[in-house]
Amino acid sequence: MKKQAYAVAAAVDSIAAAVRGTNNVRKVTKTSLMPVLAVATPPRDPGMALGLAGSWAGDVALLGDSDQAFRTGLFSFLVAHVGYTAALARHSEPGSRKAVVPILTASAAGAAVFARAAGPLGRPVALYVLTLGTMVAAASTARGTGARRVFGGAALFAASDALLGVSRFVLSGRAARLASAGVMPTYTAAQWLLHTGFAQRG
Repeated sequence: MKKQAYAVAAAVDSIAAAVRGTNNVRKVTKTSLMPVLAVATPPRDPGMALGLAGSWAGDVALLGDSDQAFRTGLFSFLVAHVGYTAALARHSEPGSRKAVVPILTASAAGAAVFARAAGPLGRPVALYVLTLGTMVAAASTARGTGARRVFGGAALFAASDALLGVSRFVLSGRAARLASAGVMPTYTAAQWLLHTGFAQRG
């Protein structure tokens, strides 16, 4: 029942995010996502707990649309990814780091692209992209039970943030709205996979 509650909250907020004039609704649906997930999959690692807390703070901040709200959300999710990276790194296994360098190289390229597109927000955006890439790289070192879920969640997190970035800094009009509509479905799925996959690892 607890798991179904998260699925419902994620679906409702994803729909609300794609519809104009739902800000008041999202003050309830979006801010409830991480608490509901914490109840469904209680974090047993301090890094995963920090990831949840930082993500919740980021969700709240990004209810706003100003540059200041974006900076706050960016910092909050950066803290979340530091927590996730620490948790995942503690559970990495020898011989599982072949994908780390390619992922970090791709992250550096993405950081350069988004830094240029983001203008005055370029530096914090670049730092965030590199931090996110480090988390994805850490997830790639997972092996055994839950490993595919963990890496799938990390990859979806990167996809969600890429959609957010292009919708805010690159695209406009209908194209930006279409990209933005994909942010919450991929984000909520990413969080679910990360936490349930990590929990399966014991």
